[in-house]
Order: sequence, then C-alpha cells, then structure tokens
Amino acid sequence: MTDATPKRTPLHQIHVSLGAKMVAYGGYDMPVSYPAGIAAEHRAVRERVGVFDVSHMGEFEVTGPDRNAFVQRVTCNDVGALKPGQAQYSAILTDQGTFVDDCVVYRFEDRLMLVVNAANIAADWAHIVALKRGANVRLRDISDATALLAVQGPGAEALLGPLTHIGVAMIPYYHFAEGGVAGVQCFISRTGYTGEDGFELYCRAADAERLWLALVGADGRSPAGWAPAIRCGSRRAIPCTGTTSTPG
Repeated sequence: MTDATPKRTPLHQIHVSLGAKMVAYGGYDMPVSYPAGIAAEHRAVRERVGVFDVSHMGEFEVTGPDRNAFVQRVTCNDVGALKPGQAQYSAILTDQGTFVDDCVVYRFEDRLMLVVNAANIAADWAHIVALKRGANVRLRDISDATALLAVQGPGAEALLGPLTHIGVAMIPYYHFAEGGVAGVQCFISRTGYTGEDGFELYCRAADAERLWLALVGADGRSPAGWAPAIRCGSRRAIPCTGTTSTPG
C-alpha cells in the first residue's frame, strides 16, 4: 500500500488529539509514539503498564463442520491440540511449505479465528480463500469490524482486573476468556508482542473508543506507540513478523 492512502483504526482521532506522532505502518496510519517519548513509553511497559492500539491487525473467522480440518491444512501447527479457550502461535504456509505469514489461531466452541499481520491481510485472505476448495466452511474477513487493544506490562492485571468480572489472573498464557470489560463485550487473551506479561482485548470496532477511555483515561495516562512495542519485543528476541519476515 505504498501508493495508497493509509487506513485508520477506530482510535485514530484519539491518537491525534493526544499528540501522537503518526506514521504509515502496515498500510495504516499508526501512532509511533506519544509526547512522553519512546524511552518513557518503553519504561512504562517494562516497569508498569502500557496500552497499545493494535486494531490494524487482521482477523479471519472460520465456521462450519470442517473448520478444524481446514485451519489444520492452512497452518503448520496442530489445531487438534487446541481446546476451546486456547490460542496457538502458528504460520500460514504454501503447499510447498514456504512462508506466507505468521498468525495466532484462537479456538472457540463454534468457530476459529486467525489473527494475521496488517501488511499481509489482503495476501493472506486471498491465499486462504484459494485453499477452501470443497471444504464445508464459511470464511469471513472481520478485520474492519474488529478492534484490538493490548495491555502490556507487570501492572496489566491490576489495570484490567477492576474493569471486569472475568478473573484475569486465572487466564493462563495463550488462553482467553469472553466477557465484559468496562461494559464492552470482549474476549481477553493472555498474549502479546512485548515480551512482558499482558493481555490483548478484542472487541467490536464501534466499542473501541469506550474501551480505550476505560483503560487509558481521557488524559492518556498510559498509551504506548508502535516504536516502544517493537523495542520491547526486540529486547526479548521476538520478531516483528509482517515487516521483518519474507514470504516464501
């Protein structure tokens, strides 16, 4: 999307109002940092908590009787090992076994969801649709309808806990639970990119602002941009796939 106008997340205007430095990233106009600066945001995630808008990520929903077998064929990890409420880091591969994109697979009772990198949404979607063939599944690209906020750092539980009846302390790593957060229906996943403990909250795009304000506050007390996210992840040797990995 180098020649196209970058898309915007549902929180774009909030980032601008907080004085964020906006840059094109993965085809979206994203906050790279806020006025406090990259170093301060990095320390906040390492020592306290930071909240990231990662709504640019792509989400594909798979339903139907063949859903598990289909995602098993599309990705390289063992979907059969997942129970409802579990997530799995995986990768989308070609028939030749070469790399298309990395992803996270979420298994619900009645569906699976694949989360892919923003820069690869169109290519990933085309690749997956082409593999459908005779599989009895329904595929939906729900990326534009979905918002994603990441709450990362040692204080993530303390920030999130009072806002929900879900026992977030009891959610194991790479598991998730569904419920309300500050009155917004979400599912809360104990995953994240920074290398710190934390959660990722998926909700409807229309509810993103309400959820952001509950987590961050109107004064922007703990927002973090993409620069500290990448910096935190690189310190823990976590690759920023979608920009640093090359498809096969």
